[in-house]
Amino acid sequence: MIDLHIHSSASDGTCSPEEIVDQARELGLKAIAIADHDTIDGVCRVMDTGIPQSLEFMTGIEISASPLDRMNGGGSFHILGYGFSIYDNFLHKTLETLQQARENRNPRIIEKLQQTGIDISLGDVEKICGNGQMGRPHIALALMEKNVVATFDEAFDRYLATGRPAHVDKARLSCQDAIQLIKRAGGVAVLAHPGLISPPDTYPMGELIDDLVAMGLDGIEAHHTDHSEEQTRYFEKMAQNRGLLVTGGSDFHGDMKPEVQMGRGTGNLHIPCHLFENLSNAVADLHKSPAALEILEENLGHTFTDKELLATALRHSSYVNESQDVTLCDNQRLEFMGDAVLGLVIGEFLMEQAPEMKEGDLSKMRAGLVSEPGLATMARKIDLGRFISLGKGEWLSGGAEKNSILADTFEAVMAAIYLDLGFIQTAHLIKDLFQDEVAHISSSATVVDDHKSLLQEYVQEMGETAPRYAVCGEQGPDHAKTFEVKLKVCDIQATGMGKSKKAAEQDAAQKALKHLKKRKILTSDNPPTQSNGQDSAQNCDNNVCRE
Repeated sequence: MIDLHIHSSASDGTCSPEEIVDQARELGLKAIAIADHDTIDGVCRVMDTGIPQSLEFMTGIEISASPLDRMNGGGSFHILGYGFSIYDNFLHKTLETLQQARENRNPRIIEKLQQTGIDISLGDVEKICGNGQMGRPHIALALMEKNVVATFDEAFDRYLATGRPAHVDKARLSCQDAIQLIKRAGGVAVLAHPGLISPPDTYPMGELIDDLVAMGLDGIEAHHTDHSEEQTRYFEKMAQNRGLLVTGGSDFHGDMKPEVQMGRGTGNLHIPCHLFENLSNAVADLHKSPAALEILEENLGHTFTDKELLATALRHSSYVNESQDVTLCDNQRLEFMGDAVLGLVIGEFLMEQAPEMKEGDLSKMRAGLVSEPGLATMARKIDLGRFISLGKGEWLSGGAEKNSILADTFEAVMAAIYLDLGFIQTAHLIKDLFQDEVAHISSSATVVDDHKSLLQEYVQEMGETAPRYAVCGEQGPDHAKTFEVKLKVCDIQATGMGKSKKAAEQDAAQKALKHLKKRKILTSDNPPTQSNGQDSAQNCDNNVCRE
């Protein structure tokens, strides 16, 4: 079973995003999507925390939209979005605008309730809402807590619903704007719970769906807790006749709707897994379309003359390995060139922005900016991940989110721009992309230490053998592993821990540097002197090295 319509505490649900993932796993669900109202905060939290391998997860959102003109002002529409990128800048700006409108609406509702004689404040609602997005459901709960009403529905029927004393209309996008917002961010747009829409007799449901399809609608939520079996079959057939996707979800809200269970609704749901597979394939096809690459070019600030250069830069080796086309090349050679281009341009930019900084600090700053995490951050800034051509296995394992793949592809794309545009204009483009990061790091004099590089430089000057790193342990579940790495250098041994192998290596290198300084082989102000290696073994106690 799957459930693609779940609300978390980031909007009007009562379960945290992390609790939703845990419940889904306990219930044996194969795939879920958190689809909060006009926010992706819950989705981002899950992606930051990590997703267990036993559970498929897709980005989701439920956007409130104004009714179509032929609805004569009646009802409301909700457009579900799936598979979009959480890094799309236009999506973020639009959701921030909607969030601000929602925040402005809540005090007006409270004021109207107070005008009816009810003793209630915004603070009362905030206690219930916590850190989530406040809305009318939380105000309804506050009214119940104050014994103003006996039930959740009574709060809406007497005070909060349209036409009632405390109703304040909410800001909404048009259906077309909501659909295009989702599709621009790389997602598919689905009409939520169409069985709850009541069009007038002069506007048959088939015509309503056709109007939405003309705006770009991709699918219909045929399976929903509030749909009867007859409605589910009706909307499945309607989708099939129009070549639309079919999706389904419980509309789970936790204690806000205690009768609705995740994955099962009120016992009337059993949403098949193949619907998630169809949805995933549709998202993957969207990311490969020429229109998608135009969005990437917009994010980069460059339209390619040679489109094949960009296509090659985005082509990961896993994609080439699985392809039947023997003429395809992966992006590894471009990655090699991009590394050189970025190093030169960022070095020049740092010298321009920090004219008083010493060579050593400039080197550290450049190392941080062009390191794997630094370049992965830049890749996310331009929303690069969703455009990378990956093999199926790499795609399903979340390759588009891996720092290593993002960083390598960013280097390849910079090389493609250089070959398409020339060095001078490419340098301007790179400086524009890195401007905020360089300004921050140079103004704050914050230097990101690359401990592995520093250690390598020190041991080379000392004439010692290069550091040797080895993974010696892994802890924790697959979605949140901690790696243990042992480092041997200069006859000492250090152990590092980290959420990735590279992070663990950096931790070990940092500890080794500290230990070397304690032995007075190194000082912070003087260059290292060659060690004779004597008496070093007695100082390599693991407890000391694990500082």
